Amino acid sequence: MTAASLPRANGGFTLLELLIATVVGAFILLVINGTYFGALKLSNRTQAQVDESLVRERALGLVRRDLEGLMLPGSPTATPPVGTFAGQFQDTPTNSLTQEFAATRVSPDLYTTTGEVNGWNPYSEVQVVAYFLAPATDGSNTRNLVRAVTRNLLPVQTPETDEQTLLTGVTDAEFDYYDGTQWDNTWDSTETSTLPAAVRFSVTLASGSPNQPAAPISLVVPVLVTTTASAKAAAQASANGGTP
Repeated sequence: MTAASLPRANGGFTLLELLIATVVGAFILLVINGTYFGALKLSNRTQAQVDESLVRERALGLVRRDLEGLMLPGSPTATPPVGTFAGQFQDTPTNSLTQEFAATRVSPDLYTTTGEVNGWNPYSEVQVVAYFLAPATDGSNTRNLVRAVTRNLLPVQTPETDEQTLLTGVTDAEFDYYDGTQWDNTWDSTETSTLPAAVRFSVTLASGSPNQPAAPISLVVPVLVTTTASAKAAAQASANGGTP
């Protein structure tokens, strides 16, 4: 009896069948592995984008709250403590409670009612907020958007300023002011005796592609606080049929 005529054991597999099954299984595992890690990479990228979006929304929300809480500017001739809680709205403040540091100022001192009132500090809701562009701490050529907050507006000594980093990877940021007819990048309430009709905040983040520069993100906040000067201007505009 030859080897070819030997009866085959029931339920067994030949070597060729095992090799084929191994190759097919390896191919299926390879496909599953590629699909899984592709989905995982997409999930991580999506989560990173969501996190970045939440950070941007939080920063824009803080800017909006600070602008919505603006207080009427005090008299330019008032002497402290009179007018301490209602300072001037100037793109380049002449007198500032905010501690200057190694950064570029991009906003006026905003006297705003966004301070937290609780039993842990003696301060009111009025605080001074200013925005700066500070050098990045990661060694890149970008900058950080910093929110500088001063709570104690009646300091005995030099007031302390709390620096809060809102955004990283910033290339530019600016505030513009609407006077009712056009936008301008300067404002001085000691000359206008009023606040702008609206304030626009624009921030540009670093682009991931050097060939596609990032578009600025803009936020426009109307200023609803009415001063005597703005009320007179509105009344004059109404009397002239809408022309200031």
